Amino acid sequence: MPDGNTIGAAQRPPRPLGSGGALALLSPAAGFYALFFVVPMGSLFVLSFWHAQGFDIMPALSLENYAKIATSPLYRSILLRTIGVGLTTAAVTVPVAFALAYVMRFVFQRRAQIILQLVLISLFSGYLVRIYAWRTILGKQGLLNSTLTWVGLIDRPLEFLIYSKFAVIVTLAGLLLPLAVLPIYASMSNISRDHLEIASDLGSRRLHLVRTILIPMALPGIGTAFAFTFLLAAGDFVTPNLVGGTEGVLISNLIVNFFRGAQIPAGAAPAFLIALFVTVLLIIFRRYLRIEDVVTRG
Repeated sequence: MPDGNTIGAAQRPPRPLGSGGALALLSPAAGFYALFFVVPMGSLFVLSFWHAQGFDIMPALSLENYAKIATSPLYRSILLRTIGVGLTTAAVTVPVAFALAYVMRFVFQRRAQIILQLVLISLFSGYLVRIYAWRTILGKQGLLNSTLTWVGLIDRPLEFLIYSKFAVIVTLAGLLLPLAVLPIYASMSNISRDHLEIASDLGSRRLHLVRTILIPMALPGIGTAFAFTFLLAAGDFVTPNLVGGTEGVLISNLIVNFFRGAQIPAGAAPAFLIALFVTVLLIIFRRYLRIEDVVTRG
């Protein structure tokens, strides 16, 4: 039998870490964020006040680059287009992800893991491979146009399907759907079927049940899916470059062109503003939609 000292030691609460121990545990994460977030953000911020003269970057303290962003119609139109594409992609992707998560959780519960694995298979394929797959589907001689022509619904290919804002939104929605399903399904995993059965027995119809029970209880996952989808869609530059054409140019494409053209200060200013906007948006989502609940409760 254990003696009294052993029992007392087992029941004694763990000794709290001192300030030195806490700093030692936090130092790897702090170093990672300092190296890959603070330093790049600080570099962009400093470079945004400089100016390029030919292929040389001249140190200066000027608001010229920010003034161009505030006054240029090009920046304004591309920025509005970027926000519109991000919001539209999120608005299309999240309801589909919600419906798929609902089917996995409450309709085919026994096969949920199989369906989830099928959804995640696309994540193991290359990002460019998936973009080119959608490009093949939406192209003028692609699968969709060929099928519509074969059944006689159209006489000639639909040109808006490729190299347009529509193509960017559809492609991004297809790429980001698996990422949107994960947090919503994690939130729905905490919802008991008893809630739905009781509400149904009390006369609640399906749409009323979804609006009053499912959506409020799955709100952390929905908010996370919407935030991730919007941010990733608005910050993508590969997809607009391959399927967007001139109508699908986003702010990231403009920034990349500045950096490729040795106009680094001109590209640093919008890049810093976009990074700052993304950071603030994530803080807002975390504060008001409790994004961390998806991880702690899911």
